[in-house]
Amino acid sequence: MENAKLGAFHPAMLVEVSWGVNMSKESQIDVPDSIQPFLNEIASRIWSDRAAVMVGAGFSKNADPGFPDWNQLGDLFYQLTHGEKPEPAKQKYLNVLRLAEEVQATVGRPALENLLRSNIPDLTIDPSELHVQLLELPWADVFTTNYDTLLERASAKVLTRRYEPVVNAEDIPYACRPRIVKLHGSFPSTRPFVITEEDYRRYPHDNAPFVNTVQQSLLENTLCLIGFSGDDPNFLQWIGWIRDNLGEGKTQKIYLIGAFDLSVSKLQLLAQRGIVLVDMSCCAGIEKQDHKRALRKFFEFMRSKKPEELDWPYTPQTLFPAQGADRIEEIKKISEEWRKQRQTYPGWLILPYGNRDTLWTYTQVWLNYLPDTDQSPPGLDIRYAFELIWRLERCLLPVLSDVSDFCERVLEKYWPFHTGDPSKNCMFRFSDEKLHGLPWNDIRQAWVALALAVLRFYREEGYLDKWREAEIQIETVSEHLSAEQKEFFNYEPGFPIIHNEGA
Repeated sequence: MENAKLGAFHPAMLVEVSWGVNMSKESQIDVPDSIQPFLNEIASRIWSDRAAVMVGAGFSKNADPGFPDWNQLGDLFYQLTHGEKPEPAKQKYLNVLRLAEEVQATVGRPALENLLRSNIPDLTIDPSELHVQLLELPWADVFTTNYDTLLERASAKVLTRRYEPVVNAEDIPYACRPRIVKLHGSFPSTRPFVITEEDYRRYPHDNAPFVNTVQQSLLENTLCLIGFSGDDPNFLQWIGWIRDNLGEGKTQKIYLIGAFDLSVSKLQLLAQRGIVLVDMSCCAGIEKQDHKRALRKFFEFMRSKKPEELDWPYTPQTLFPAQGADRIEEIKKISEEWRKQRQTYPGWLILPYGNRDTLWTYTQVWLNYLPDTDQSPPGLDIRYAFELIWRLERCLLPVLSDVSDFCERVLEKYWPFHTGDPSKNCMFRFSDEKLHGLPWNDIRQAWVALALAVLRFYREEGYLDKWREAEIQIETVSEHLSAEQKEFFNYEPGFPIIHNEGA
């Protein structure tokens, strides 16, 4: 539930947390010194939300059984226009864009696009693990020149991020980041598919919003190129447009990542165009042109550099109530798990969306497992209620009705203060000498947090009388509120006073 009501979170509701708890992390990934500085820089930018990626046709070949590359498309175009397959010796010199132009001139545009659809499988092939691993990294944006929907379908398997596909220029202003931006059209029918020389020549004019979006991203973000070769026409055209419109030295660094076997002249050409080659084939066990292993190694290295605090919340040992287990024991276990997680909270004022989503996943099942306040051992129910409310606030969620009812019963059960009047139903009072062994400092902190949460619930639901009663009660113990909680209490707007005109 993303759009919570006003007051679902406020910095005043933060509690003190302890630092320094180490989270588990992948072991350090060894890479040669020649590329380690580049990989470290890319990782730093990725985990700072300052890196974008452009995905080319080569990346789709990681799906099984794989997609045709540019040379294979060139073979299809050549055979259609010349009536025979090209000679192997001449195959690598084919100009695929020119051949596509000839196909269009020979059989027409609809036939050309149908040729693409019939020879580039899409829905019949599932995304590879590399597609999921790519999207699990926190890219600011994902650009692709591919027509297939592998990335969009892979994004459904990523739990930590929500990518919004953009296939039309009109959608760009309204799409939320991170986005999967389809630059050259998208199956099944978002056309025109950019494929001919004329398409590329007119692209900056006909598709200016897409070009501007990429250029804006390059002003802000490091760009990683994945699934491109040094002579990929998409790669050459985009780099040309970037250099023409932004000029050298005005963009962030651009990295070409893979396992390459390039000539000295091509290496020099890349350097001249401002492209930093990150050749993963220098790593042990990765051969030239083995892009799959190269990218697996690249993603593994990027994951190993994830800052520890970004892993919060870690997966608790107790995810769900055990079938047939003792209810009180399950409540004890999950309350302790939640306390440990809270104490490792990195201190974000607003928990990032992916982390919020994970926290809610770990929490929501327990909303139907609220402890019985009549049967719970002293202190357990209020401890559970405190941890639950804290997690709901981190998730930016309102207090639900059944949770509010539970909190009301807990608040009536305990009175951890010297002053003020407890409710008639109060079972545990700080003044009772027999109960001095209870952790009253913790109970007092929990009681105040629950009272403020219930106060907010009354306002959001329009319970005027209850809100006023709760406000008065909190006023009587205001000396126990922290400075942040006092700010929240003063912030709590209450209800407007309505004056009758004739009174």
